[in-house]
Amino acid sequence: MQRRLALLLILAGILFRAGGQDFIEAGPLVHQFRLTLEPGEREEFLGPFVSTTSGETNSAWVLAPFASHYEEPLTEHSEYDFLYPAITYDRFGSEWRLQIAQFLNFQGGATQDGEVKKRRSLFPIFFSQRSTNPTNDYWALLPFYGHFQNHLFRDEVRFVAAPLYVWSRKGQMETDNYLFPFFHVRHGGGVKGWQFLPLIGHETKSSSVRTNLIMDEPEVVPGYDKWFALFPFFHHENLNLGTTNEEKRRSFLLLYNIQRSPARDNTTLLWPFFSYTDDRENRFREWGMPYPFIGWARGEGKHANRFWPLWGKATNATLTTDFFLWPLYTHRHIHTPEVDRERTRICWFPYTETRLTSPQTGAERRRRDMWPFFTWRHEFDGCERLQVLSITEAVLPDNHGIERNWAPLWTLYRAEKNPKTGAASQSLLWNFWRHDTLKETSRSSFFFGVVRSRREKDERHWRFFWMPFHDLAPATNAPAMPAAPAVPTRQGQTLFNPPEHRGDAFAPKPSRLQPQSQPESGLVQR
Repeated sequence: MQRRLALLLILAGILFRAGGQDFIEAGPLVHQFRLTLEPGEREEFLGPFVSTTSGETNSAWVLAPFASHYEEPLTEHSEYDFLYPAITYDRFGSEWRLQIAQFLNFQGGATQDGEVKKRRSLFPIFFSQRSTNPTNDYWALLPFYGHFQNHLFRDEVRFVAAPLYVWSRKGQMETDNYLFPFFHVRHGGGVKGWQFLPLIGHETKSSSVRTNLIMDEPEVVPGYDKWFALFPFFHHENLNLGTTNEEKRRSFLLLYNIQRSPARDNTTLLWPFFSYTDDRENRFREWGMPYPFIGWARGEGKHANRFWPLWGKATNATLTTDFFLWPLYTHRHIHTPEVDRERTRICWFPYTETRLTSPQTGAERRRRDMWPFFTWRHEFDGCERLQVLSITEAVLPDNHGIERNWAPLWTLYRAEKNPKTGAASQSLLWNFWRHDTLKETSRSSFFFGVVRSRREKDERHWRFFWMPFHDLAPATNAPAMPAAPAVPTRQGQTLFNPPEHRGDAFAPKPSRLQPQSQPESGLVQR
């Protein structure tokens, strides 16, 4: 089988290069072409399964969906994927990471101060780090004994026979847990507290002053005083202590929730039946009966009407949201001096349209997804790309690993357009039919290259079964040829006037298509 495939590829190369062509055009068996959206070339073999790409700044090869490699030499960035996302290896400069099923991880690299670290972990059982600075070495084997850093949302964790004893640190605050998570004692960083779930707990933090690193001015770090009883039913909290907007919250689950501060008051009784908010800072009042199903807001800062799930609309200074028969139709529009972003969804994710505009430059980026039929993108530079089908792109947009390893398998049709260079391309069934255009030049290929055509200005050439067949129009810049004499009849009428000789329709050309400026597809970018 392998010998037959090799002979078939060799035969295809001989046939499709005969006549001086610069590319093999025999899709979906093998097809070579210029990239449409960036400078470079691409080769695709055996339909969607094998491809190689070489651009100005990057290169890639793909054996879909089993393995792929992507590299950017200038930035020292490379990626290897094996049955993505099961196994991935990423490197950026001296930093690297290898993960297997997101549970087994190996990573390493140098920090900005020159320290070199190597980490290994089998989540959530084993964690280890080795560093050129011995004080940063650690290892942990749950649940027996260990010490690790920057895991589980903590800067540092130590434990013995977890959950019997677990110590953790976040910033300057330290927590000693006994029979985690039921009892703990907390101290450091101005914090003092204890809890015994679910019966009772109390914690305080004193306010302090620190220097703002951006403005280089002193600012107040607010404090708080919290305690609870019969968690999660009763809470008593005093927040933002030491500031001009101290806040008090009192709540008993489902019965009432009261919030009072100089900037905002909120009262909820018999949740969700009655809710009232007086937001003096943002200048609006809002009612909900029952919240969040029926509600309305009035004021300079917000205007809203909501009858969920039938209809609703809310606006403020920078945001407009509305829905109809939620989730049948939802719309969200953010408008600020820096960015204008609009998003429309139908049935939440089956149809999504996103528009991102820069008010300063007017540049616009747009995207439409209709799952599982198509994805269309318009970039800031004007380049466009249409993909049919689109199995995961609507659910996981801009996931370059899926676009490179899996999307080729279900992309039945793709069309690309580059307005800067005037280049465009269309491909159906993995180059079973392909058409490329560049300004006044175009070329097409169909059915393993059995039918091909090339047009240059007003001249068009055809090839059937790899043999030149016919020219549809004379070359406007061809040298004049002496006309063959007419063959008259006895009555002096012309019976036959042979056409001018035009030569080989696929004779070698002095140069290839000119390079483009953007990537052929998202398949070669993560």
